[in-house]
Amino acid sequence: MYAGRAAAAEGTETSTTDIDQRLVSNAGRAAAAEGTETADMINAEVVHAAAAGLGEGCVWSPVEDLLVWVDILGRAVHRFDHRTGRPVGSQRYHDTVSNAAPRAGGGLALGLGASVALTDTAGAVETVIELPGEPDSNRTNDGAVDPRGRLFQGTMSHTEPGSPAAALHRVDGDGTARRVLDDVMISNGIGWSPDGSTMYYIDTLTFRVDRFDYDADTGEIEGRRPFITFDGSFGGPDGMTVDAEGCLWVAMFGGFNVQRFSPDGEPLETVVTPDAPQTTCCCFGGPDLDTLYITTGQEPIAGVPTEDEPNSGALFAADVDAVGLPTNLFAG
Repeated sequence: MYAGRAAAAEGTETSTTDIDQRLVSNAGRAAAAEGTETADMINAEVVHAAAAGLGEGCVWSPVEDLLVWVDILGRAVHRFDHRTGRPVGSQRYHDTVSNAAPRAGGGLALGLGASVALTDTAGAVETVIELPGEPDSNRTNDGAVDPRGRLFQGTMSHTEPGSPAAALHRVDGDGTARRVLDDVMISNGIGWSPDGSTMYYIDTLTFRVDRFDYDADTGEIEGRRPFITFDGSFGGPDGMTVDAEGCLWVAMFGGFNVQRFSPDGEPLETVVTPDAPQTTCCCFGGPDLDTLYITTGQEPIAGVPTEDEPNSGALFAADVDAVGLPTNLFAG
């Protein structure tokens, strides 16, 4: 349950090229405008009117007992206190910040520019890990830590968004970085089944969630195949999280919503982000991991307009009938 609801109630990428018109969802807009909840559709609430240029990368930090999320275009890491329902500070960096992962020893692993940066508990960068084969025209874009503490870090082109010039990398606890996927367009959500045997992956412009067989001992992926395919009527798949029942929650960019799917890929329910079409990422947070947090963006990107959408860039929360998996901590 979202403990901070009462308190909350008080209170360089400039291209707008239409990457794919399917990212603009009229169906999602209509659902968001409806404003009513049904058994399979609920409305999330704004808990922080952050006006983020491109909110992303939310993750619950059990180390800090806080929600951590980023604003890619604002080059910032933000923190939010679940108990009080208030933001508790931000840190700005010299380059885009695409995602944050709590480190086992404190601090964060950040997707910073085209690299991975390890920070101390005060937020200062201690180590920079270069991602092999990434051109200057690329930047990081979403990442996640596996149950053994490895960081999977994706990239995308920031000069030609959608070109197949990006990759997915694996960063081990010793700082070794390896490319594990090439010819990626916009690397996005990553998650694992509760038993760790399956890795789910989103390359947004494929309009799919794919799955791999996952070897937890080695971190190797194989057997890529489509799992969920979207037609674009509710936006394009962006960030993702997996709950304790093995269900996937997929943020739909341009669709005003997060969609939940069963472990078999069947649609179950939709969480709407009213007046915020750029739904980017989601995670479970709070001490009991029973609140779904959702980030959104405000800067017009990929043909998804936001000028008449007053909640764009806000941080949302929703009470849902599910709990998340424990946060995996980066071993480095």
